[in-house]
Amino acid sequence: MKRRLKKRLWMGVAVVAVLAGVTAAAVMAAQPASKHQATAHHHKRGTLATAASYLGFSAGQLRKELYSGKSLAEIANATNGKSSSGLIAALEASDKQKLAAAAASLSARITAKVDRPGGRSRAMLVASSYLGLSATHLRSQLRSGKTLAQLANTTSGKSEAGLIEALVAATKAQLAKEVQAGSITPAQEQAKLPKLVARVTVRVKRTEHKRSSRAKAAAGKRHAGSSAQARG
Repeated sequence: MKRRLKKRLWMGVAVVAVLAGVTAAAVMAAQPASKHQATAHHHKRGTLATAASYLGFSAGQLRKELYSGKSLAEIANATNGKSSSGLIAALEASDKQKLAAAAASLSARITAKVDRPGGRSRAMLVASSYLGLSATHLRSQLRSGKTLAQLANTTSGKSEAGLIEALVAATKAQLAKEVQAGSITPAQEQAKLPKLVARVTVRVKRTEHKRSSRAKAAAGKRHAGSSAQARG
């Protein structure tokens, strides 16, 4: 009888957990069958850190308790002044805070993606603006075999160095926007800066013919690989 009552009680708790969301369900889950399962089920960094903070444990102490086969609910209920319902509330509050932060930056991230042209297109727009040429005329000149560097050096009041500076400045501004939007981290931004001038210089000195040749060669290799697989 007691066993049946206990079973019903846990079923009721499980229903409440489901209604409270995935976070609550994880807290009220049955005891893990093994250390591996305990790690897979409970040890998401955010959940573990929040639970440890609420319970007043270190992350290591909480892992040890979970590895012993206990659930988060059992640990919370056995901790003085704590409870499984309190733990659920703490985890839900943490998740809601993360969701609110993500929602707050969502519009900015999407706007940055919508406004961002492709790498080559952005460079063409900047070069077109700097040189005072229409995009159509600039593409025509590049297809004829000229490089951006040559066009800059033969344009009155312009130079290769000036064009490189304009392209580098535009790329830095774009990276700053992506950091602000949350698309990349400040560390990722800083990692791209040291080689930026070198990459832009290569692009400026490269002819359209070389670009096309590389693209055709790459396409040829892909086609050859696909044909070989088909024959196999």
